[in-house]
Amino acid sequence: MLATPSNGRAEKVRRLGFYLLREKLSVIEEEARREIPPPPLEPFVDKLKLTDELKEWMKRTEITDLRGDIFLHELTNDDLMEIEEFQAAYLAANLKMLGLGFPRPKVKLSERKKNPEKWAKAHEKYVGEVAAYLELHPESRQHIDEELLEINPGPKWLKVVQRNNRRLRQATERLLHSRYVAAEGETDLEGVVRFQAPPGRYYLTNLWNEARAGDVKLRWELPIELPREQHYRLTLNNANALPLP
Repeated sequence: MLATPSNGRAEKVRRLGFYLLREKLSVIEEEARREIPPPPLEPFVDKLKLTDELKEWMKRTEITDLRGDIFLHELTNDDLMEIEEFQAAYLAANLKMLGLGFPRPKVKLSERKKNPEKWAKAHEKYVGEVAAYLELHPESRQHIDEELLEINPGPKWLKVVQRNNRRLRQATERLLHSRYVAAEGETDLEGVVRFQAPPGRYYLTNLWNEARAGDVKLRWELPIELPREQHYRLTLNNANALPLP
């Protein structure tokens, strides 16, 4: 069993666990997922202290992390102008451009309480000017996620997902060892692992335990068929490994 790093020599894979499974790992995981389904997004979003418009946007896009390229790609100019939190973040991010082309507010925020009708009319006109600026300067939206850090529910949702993933992994492992593992072993110092199993069709895999060689991470899941009363030999290497990011 060999693993080869980029621009390097092949190395023996030592002390790595391997399994003969009666079914593909993805099929077993899907079975476990029926027991441990993904956490529902809507109840999580409904409990957030955000405007209804932002909550609906999160449900529609299934995005909770208000930062990064995925968020910015999904965010439209209309979203920026129509959703209160996004609009405020965009304005805050571009305050430094006042006097350099970015529209200046025509009425002070203090007027919102003193004369709400006047303020609403002036603010609507101001938002129209800001929207026109945004169309001409799409780069002006690049840093709004920095202004959303305090209300960003992404890290909290990530913890929910990670907790669910741990439960899913545990359920998958229970299924593996109760129904699907035909044999298991560990590579020795020569990178060799030996199994004893009845003839039949199996999947040879190291599950989630990646083999590492320099900058390369490898995982295998190879369909094999053990013949009757014969030895079966297979060399694992980069060529027959699953692609990993």
